[in-house]
Amino acid sequence: MALLAENFFKKKLLNSKISVFLATTFAVLIIGLLGVLAINYNSLQKLLKESVSFNLIINDSVQELETQQLIKSLILVDGVKSVNYISKAESAKNLINSIGEDFLDLLEENPLHNIIEVKYYADYIETLNIQSQIDKFLVYDQIYDVAYDQEIIFLLERNFKKLGLIFFTLAVFFFIIAFVLINSNIRLTIYSKRFIIKTMQLVGATKYFIQKPFMLTNLIITVFACSMGSILLTLALLLLIDAMPEIANFITWYQVACILLISSIINILISFFSTWVCVRKYLNLKTDELYI
Repeated sequence: MALLAENFFKKKLLNSKISVFLATTFAVLIIGLLGVLAINYNSLQKLLKESVSFNLIINDSVQELETQQLIKSLILVDGVKSVNYISKAESAKNLINSIGEDFLDLLEENPLHNIIEVKYYADYIETLNIQSQIDKFLVYDQIYDVAYDQEIIFLLERNFKKLGLIFFTLAVFFFIIAFVLINSNIRLTIYSKRFIIKTMQLVGATKYFIQKPFMLTNLIITVFACSMGSILLTLALLLLIDAMPEIANFITWYQVACILLISSIINILISFFSTWVCVRKYLNLKTDELYI
């Protein structure tokens, strides 16, 4: 019976240490990621604004020379950052790559149109009246229709200002969760050894001597967890940069290192003070109170 109880408490102790490790890793990863996004909020906003494109669909009857003249006139429009011509053949190729099937085999001719992609500078997008700009495009006889991503426009106009507050709120929320998890599991670890702590105190061990192994163990766990969280965050950012290469223009590894360092120091301090407070609590209790 005693052996079963001992194995049970050993398992609980191991689980609590694993929980501290996972909670700390999670905290470093999430808080680090949200920190990177929050610091680069303005740059991210600019990137999204300048990714908004108006696709001007050209009439099939328009000749190449007319199209080139139209492109030259669009380049001179105020606020325009880039003008890119996409032929119907190129559009078909991109669509085939996306769907993984050659739809042209089923059709006699390419149903797509030649497109001119127009993008604006971020500052100009803020004051841009979408419908008014579309009407200006449609004045050109060569332009058949105008297509644009309504969801991105809606995000920029209505919701983007809320993202900064959302990032901050999420960071605080995950920090509180991490703090509660780390603190509660450290308390559980020390609670399982409360009789050992009191026994060491009764035989004359100093408070520093009793606290030292607990502090050292939790410090090692936290450092390893912070290292794991840092590795995971680095991998996540590399995947993000691979998917969106433009992000590399404003996210620096020095910045990431500073965020990880601050996050790691905070988690180490949480572990340190939680361990210190819990051990001191049992050192100050009377022997009879340990059974409560």
